[in-house]
Amino acid sequence: MAMNLNRAGENGGVPKRDNRFFVVSGDWYFKTREGAPMGPFDNRNEAEQGLYDFIEFMILAEPKTLSRLYAALTH
Repeated sequence: MAMNLNRAGENGGVPKRDNRFFVVSGDWYFKTREGAPMGPFDNRNEAEQGLYDFIEFMILAEPKTLSRLYAALTH
């Protein structure tokens, strides 16, 4: 996906987008929108699956759970 284009439903200028995936000492991680690192994973494919699982959880979680998770990710 091109990082210099608006996504579906976005208007206005294109926000800065960073690659969510990174490697530290051979372990793969992804960053949440809050900037929290999630991992480690053995490889990029597992990190990508972890991100998809995280997003699915965020979509399905109860508001109280999301509030607690968000608080933990931003502290």
